[in-house]
Amino acid sequence: MAMGNRRAHEEVSYRRDGALEGAALATARYGAHEFERHVHDELVIVMTEFGSGQCRTRAGSDVSGPGTVWVFAPGEYHCGEVWDEKAWHYRAIYLDIQGLAALSAVFNDESRADRLLHIPPGLYRDEQLCALLLKAHASLDDNASTPLMERQAHWWAAMGMLFGRYGQPKPVADNSGREREKMARVKDYLAAQYQRDIPIDELAKLVGLSRYHFMRVFRKEYGLPPHAYVSQLRLIAAKQLLAAGRSAADAAVSAGFYDQSHLNRVFKKAYGVTPGVYAALRPAF
Repeated sequence: MAMGNRRAHEEVSYRRDGALEGAALATARYGAHEFERHVHDELVIVMTEFGSGQCRTRAGSDVSGPGTVWVFAPGEYHCGEVWDEKAWHYRAIYLDIQGLAALSAVFNDESRADRLLHIPPGLYRDEQLCALLLKAHASLDDNASTPLMERQAHWWAAMGMLFGRYGQPKPVADNSGREREKMARVKDYLAAQYQRDIPIDELAKLVGLSRYHFMRVFRKEYGLPPHAYVSQLRLIAAKQLLAAGRSAADAAVSAGFYDQSHLNRVFKKAYGVTPGVYAALRPAF
């Protein structure tokens, strides 16, 4: 969306993330506002968090709300306003040609790898998809403290649902066998490398699967997405270090956490106590 000629209160921010290819992210908080007619050269995906907005295109007019996803095709003009002049809070994804090509390479088979995926423009009322897209978007708010693997996992899961449900042509599943053996190889690799912030691409390449298919198979096999599985490995390592008398700050760095506060947050969420409390439980010698 773009700025218009009538505004009350607005907060709009744009950013990019190294975990994404060809994508820009926007977070917008509008009060009364009118959007003049405009176009984008990217595929625009808009997820409403709060309030609603009315948009008009050549296809007609519709009103978004929480649980909706609006898709605008590159070059498609649109205009509109905050509905009833109250408020519209949304998050948006802008996918350029590079981003669409990257997604197409993941979800298409080799026979149509050079064919860009397409989503028919319009308003999709899909609460599950909207929630997943918002979760992926929000996970990128603080990319300094959120591991790359986690950011990528949220991104590919959301894009997989979006293009799997509404994309054309439909993504082709990788039905190659020996998936359990491949996941065991990844498990061993993670056990040896968990201190690093490992990209999803590295793990998928290790076993010759697409990023999206790899994440689906890994979660099916172990009950957790790769980033959550790695977090458990780090927690176990941190517990062992604390039990051996290491400080929480030292344990955090040695186990691969961003810093001590990151360890504190994850540790308490998992075990109900802080690392300091856990360390105090060690038997005295």
